[in-house]
Amino acid sequence: MRKMKKKDSETILTVKEHIIIKNFWEYYITNEETNDPDTKFALVMGFETELGYVYLPEIQPYIVSKTKKLNDVMPAPGWEWLD
Repeated sequence: MRKMKKKDSETILTVKEHIIIKNFWEYYITNEETNDPDTKFALVMGFETELGYVYLPEIQPYIVSKTKKLNDVMPAPGWEWLD
């Protein structure tokens, strides 16, 4: 896990996984707990960059990259790793 901070803000996310799907949308999955194990809170970079809940079975068929090795992943644009 790595902490990612939004530049010029106090918003900090603890990211535990990074996913890219076929249309190159990126999902920075956080460690925030949800009531459904298939639903995760994430920073999503698509048409817009936004925070929200993602239903993983919906994107599963489109995943082209999935990793928990975040040292090899760039932070989201406008964000920076704290470590």
